[in-house]
Amino acid sequence: MTGLTVRQLIRKFAVSKHIGYNCMTTIIQRAAVTGLCLAWLNLTGCSTPNVNPPAPRAHTGYVDFYTDSDMDLSWEVKRADEGTGDLRTVFSEFKPVQGTILRLAAPPGKHRFQVWFTNLVTEGPQTVQVQVADGKVTPVHVTLTPEGSTSVERKTYGFRGSAKGYARGTKIVSGQSAVFQIGAIAENPQAYGPKEGMPYWSSASARE
Repeated sequence: MTGLTVRQLIRKFAVSKHIGYNCMTTIIQRAAVTGLCLAWLNLTGCSTPNVNPPAPRAHTGYVDFYTDSDMDLSWEVKRADEGTGDLRTVFSEFKPVQGTILRLAAPPGKHRFQVWFTNLVTEGPQTVQVQVADGKVTPVHVTLTPEGSTSVERKTYGFRGSAKGYARGTKIVSGQSAVFQIGAIAENPQAYGPKEGMPYWSSASARE
């Protein structure tokens, strides 16, 4: 098949498999798009998970971002790149983290983290310097201090009656929402242990 163009190769393969040329072209195009989508997901899905191994991994330290109570928080945490200093997202999930601890793995050394929450109105993210030690866990006490309130608008979706039956409708609801200031204080590294054994661990589901 040396010397054949891409179009001729596609047509030759389509004929051998009794597939129409246009259909075969569409299949190849869709496969290419799927491949690009998977590659994009691999590039953007590099966030560190909320981990809790029974024992620390080799050459790895851990950071416990913890609050005083289980507040159903949707965390977003960024860490500065050691080379460029640019902040890169290491954890971001809209689903609230269960319990008071978000535990992230990190290479040993001094790191700059940025903490924010996507399901709260805040005055902005908070940065904190954290010393990460090999085989240990560094607690970071995160606080949320009310700093007033602000007006917010949100969309609600539902069904409304009409002459032809029911139709989907959208309604804008206005209300007040508390505004919080985020605080973060790093503590000294300590011996590693599972999250449930840490003195600052608490979970609303465990108390029910």
